[in-house]
Amino acid sequence: MMIEKMNPSFQRHWRSMRFQLPTPIQERSFEPLLAGEDIVGLSPTGTGKTLAYALPLLEKIKTSSELQLVVLTPSQELGVQVGRVLEEWASLRDVKVQTLIGGASVKRQIENLKLKPEVVVGTPGRMLELANQRKLKLHTVKTVVLDEADYLLQPEHMDNLREFIKKMPGQRQMAFYSATDSENLREVSRWFNTQPAIIDTADASTDQTEHGYVLADNRKRAEVLRRLGNVKGMQALVFVNSVQELDYLAEKMQFENVKVRMLHSDYGTSQRKDALEAFKKGEAVFLLTTDVSTRGIDIPDLPYVINYDLPLSQEVYQHRSGRTGRMGKEGRVLSLVNERGIRDLRKLGPRPSETTEWFIFKGQLVDERPETVPDAPQPKMKEKVKKEKGVRQETNRTPLPEAPKKAKKKNRTRSQKNKGARRPKTEE
Repeated sequence: MMIEKMNPSFQRHWRSMRFQLPTPIQERSFEPLLAGEDIVGLSPTGTGKTLAYALPLLEKIKTSSELQLVVLTPSQELGVQVGRVLEEWASLRDVKVQTLIGGASVKRQIENLKLKPEVVVGTPGRMLELANQRKLKLHTVKTVVLDEADYLLQPEHMDNLREFIKKMPGQRQMAFYSATDSENLREVSRWFNTQPAIIDTADASTDQTEHGYVLADNRKRAEVLRRLGNVKGMQALVFVNSVQELDYLAEKMQFENVKVRMLHSDYGTSQRKDALEAFKKGEAVFLLTTDVSTRGIDIPDLPYVINYDLPLSQEVYQHRSGRTGRMGKEGRVLSLVNERGIRDLRKLGPRPSETTEWFIFKGQLVDERPETVPDAPQPKMKEKVKKEKGVRQETNRTPLPEAPKKAKKKNRTRSQKNKGARRPKTEE
């Protein structure tokens, strides 16, 4: 078993973290990576892929003050997160780890490289920049890992990636990890000198995530999201497709006194970090974000993911969903859709027949349509009494005294008729 084969310091730390048994991808990756084999590791999000490659590869590191392991990530957030995990375990063996990501100070990174770390983690763009400046020396690298490899192997990233890897020795170990399969992953031998074994544990994982929806017209989604913000125990990563819509939604929620934070590509590294940390501390109900957060963001025990906008592909839906229900824990994914959107949602979800409709009722989410609350009794209107022609209606009011009758006009003499106030004629 994997735990029994780990370094004793790793075993002690594993038990102190109260981890249970290793996940399938962790168990099946350990020996091949320890033996120096090239692999493609496929496993759903939230199954511990970082430790799956980190533990066996850190076992092999020699504290010789030369770079031996490079881990590439597609985003700054994932680079920081992976760097923290590697630092935590590497410190048990006095191995130095440095994170190199875009958006951070280049001068500070160059200074830290003078400490000669054995492991570097970060984004390909910043690493290639430092390698071209000869500040990051790659001639001693033994292993390179591509985390979220399906993304890194896309055509728009391939040129920079190949240029960077060519700076390493030709005989190096390669590992490719991803939550989703792709043609590029199956054909990595076309671009790199490697014939990796494929370890696919998708069927072996235990997914506890529920998938459902709340009906909402497009113009009413913000109001439905506000109501969700008042549901007991609500804390959610809310995905929006555009930055403009995200800014509008944040302003709307703040106006409605719903505590939110934002995380998108226009933010700098420090802004993203502050927003993420505030959300993890429970200082916000919603973390509004674009798909910049679909890969690698780890928020422990996150109960909900909300799709304010449906994603454009099944792959993106899978990565969004992977932010909740991690490591076998329970989670729930809710999508705000109209009647037409239900059909699109069922094409994206992993189990279309198990997509549940949810209702917001008295501050709770229920999966049965609440009974209609009877309307409050309306005050009775006074009935209008139809007057019969020629019949005087009796009332309780005191009758007014009758006015004196006027003489009929036809009985008046000519001199009594009112011809208007006329000035009498005067004699000249």
